[in-house]
Order: sequence, then structure tokens, then C-alpha cells
Amino acid sequence: MEDLRVLVDGGSINVWHRSAADDAPTTVLIHGLSGTSRWWTRVIEHLPADLGIVALDVRGRGKSHNSPPPFGLLTIADDIQRSLDSLEVDKAIVAGYSMGGWIAALFATQHPERVAKVLMIDGGFPIPNPPDLDPDDIIQAVVGPSLARLEIDFADQEDFFGYWKTHPALQKHWDDGMRPALQFELIERNGVHRVRVNPEAVQVNAREITVDPVLSSAGERVTSTAHLIVVEKGTADQPGGMIPLRTAEQAARGMPNLTMEYLPGVNHYTLVLGAGAPAVAATIAAS
Repeated sequence: MEDLRVLVDGGSINVWHRSAADDAPTTVLIHGLSGTSRWWTRVIEHLPADLGIVALDVRGRGKSHNSPPPFGLLTIADDIQRSLDSLEVDKAIVAGYSMGGWIAALFATQHPERVAKVLMIDGGFPIPNPPDLDPDDIIQAVVGPSLARLEIDFADQEDFFGYWKTHPALQKHWDDGMRPALQFELIERNGVHRVRVNPEAVQVNAREITVDPVLSSAGERVTSTAHLIVVEKGTADQPGGMIPLRTAEQAARGMPNLTMEYLPGVNHYTLVLGAGAPAVAATIAAS
């Protein structure tokens, strides 16, 4: 796999790419709110070797951390189209994890002719919010654990891994196989290591997936063949994933094009970083 720059409106983004073998399909992989393309490392390890891969660093993250605004989900969906055009891929399996689930859904509604199947991996559907909460409080409650590390100065990589080893979602599940997926986040400047994520981009997207009534319900409007994966536990290993099981079951009953899959014993982060990765890869490979 190699990193490529793809021209998009206003600038360029980074794409981690592997060409498909003859007659093999391609999958687009879209990471979560504050992640990078490398969060897919463990999933990719379990995917067929002939499968083409287009894993984006979306605007404001990873090697696209200096990409320009606008940072909205609709713009990122347009960036997927530009990436597929640039790489001469006509149609792809589009898989989105967490925030990527909403982006995958939006891309599928805008460009259904480019989608073989859409996979929403603990994302894409409305997150239940108490009606009396302020929008900023909702954002903090839902994605606060994802935002905390963006403002931390780390002494070195081991300091950064120490943060993850004590994170509520990973402290009982940590193994060193998670390092390649996470170390790509760091950039060093003047002896200080920080996560290369643009906080403005994260704040824009956090609001869209939590409190925007149209964008947060993008999965409900997908007409392509679709699959939704949900998990037992959330971003702090607490009961209930990003998308509740009840929401997923209701969506599957109401959308004949949608199937759903529940992964017990998995939380929102181990879904792709740990024990859930083989199951996610198997679902992509079967698409």
C-alpha cells in the first residue's frame, strides 16, 4: 500500500491505496471522527490480498491535517468521488466506521451508481439525545472521549501509547498490535508530539453527526444494498455502542435494503482496533 495525494476542491487529501487485482473489487474505507486511515490497519490485515483499497485521511486528519475547509460531511463525500475518479475506480464497496458511517451513507445517497454496497460500522443513524440537553452538552457527551487527546502535548510515542493503554475503551483490551494503527496520528514539532488532527474539522463534524437533524439521519435515506454493524459497548467501554441495538433493529425492519449485525463483547474502539477487526473484514470481504 502507498500514500497518494488526490486533488479535491481547494487542495488535496491523502489516500492510502492498494490497486485491485484483475476483476477484484475495491473498497473505500472511511475512518472515524478523530482517527486516520491507519485505524483500518488491523481490518486490512484480514482482507483478501487482491481487494483494492482506498483508505482516506479525510480533511483535517492524518496526512490531510492541513487540507483546507470546508470540513463538512458533504464535502468529504465529494472528496470520495474525486478519489475514485482519480484512481479510475467506477464502483466500490463503501465502508465507514463511526463518523465514516455517516459519510458512507451520504456518498451512497449522492452517488448510488458508484456504490456496490454500503457498510455503516457503528455509525450512520441518529444517536438518541435527551431533548432537554444543550447541543454543546450533547456533543461533549457523545464524542468527548474522542476529543480529549487533541489538546495534549506528548513527550514521545511511548507517552502517547501510555495514554491509550489507560483509555477506558482499551485498558482491558490493549495489545501492541494496536500500535501501527495509532502511531500514525502523531506529528513531532520542536520536541513535542501532538495528534495531527485539526480541532476545527473535528468540531464541525461532531456537530453534524450528533445534532444536525438531516445529516445525523443519513443512513435512513440509503437506497443501495446496505449493512449496519453495531456493538455491545461504547467509547468508554460502557454499555451501548454509538448506535443502539434497538435503533439498528428498527432500521433493519423498516429498510428492506438493510441488514444488521451485532457484535457482543466489542466496544466502539476495539471494533476496528482489536477483537472486532476480523468480523468487520469478513463482512467487507463478503460484500
